[in-house]
Amino acid sequence: MSKVVPLQVLFFASIAVGQQKSDSQVKLLTVCEVLGGVNRFADSAVAVVGRKERSVSVIDHYEFLSQDRCDHPVITHGHRWSNKIQIWVDWEEGMPKPPSDSPTLQGAVLAAKLSVVRKTTRLGSHQEPRFKADGHPSTASGAVPNEWAVVYGRIVRSPRLDENCGVAGCGRDDAPLIIIAEPSEVHKLGDNGKPLPKDE
Repeated sequence: MSKVVPLQVLFFASIAVGQQKSDSQVKLLTVCEVLGGVNRFADSAVAVVGRKERSVSVIDHYEFLSQDRCDHPVITHGHRWSNKIQIWVDWEEGMPKPPSDSPTLQGAVLAAKLSVVRKTTRLGSHQEPRFKADGHPSTASGAVPNEWAVVYGRIVRSPRLDENCGVAGCGRDDAPLIIIAEPSEVHKLGDNGKPLPKDE
């Protein structure tokens, strides 16, 4: 989907930037845990484990962390939001800033959190457009596998979270929360919860 309005325009300028945390204070959470505590985790720096998937068009793409069958989904104005958090790594002026630190996450805790996610969530795949040899888009699309991932960043509410769009929602990608992160803080995980090399 194309970006109609720059994301930073939709954020209130008064959003506070929280203090950075040491490694021992960084919370490692699943997607469902974050969605079940929107008020608690908004504007917090946390690490989130989930399925990394994409929404891709010819001109744009968005990435998300998701988890299936959350016990406490986000519901506003009768609309049940998707169980996913948008990943935002292209910081722009006016947006809340991502954390500047790079904590070392405990391997045992990371593996345990991914194990929880995998009990309800299968990796699956998403569709991406194909391109011809000359670089022009093809009419065909193909399935691309999703990945397990952990992202360390700042949780912020979607600018549309409090809009009353009715039961049908406000359209677009239907993510109630955004995690603003440095590109280096998005890590692919193996099935055992261990981070994979960047080129895998």
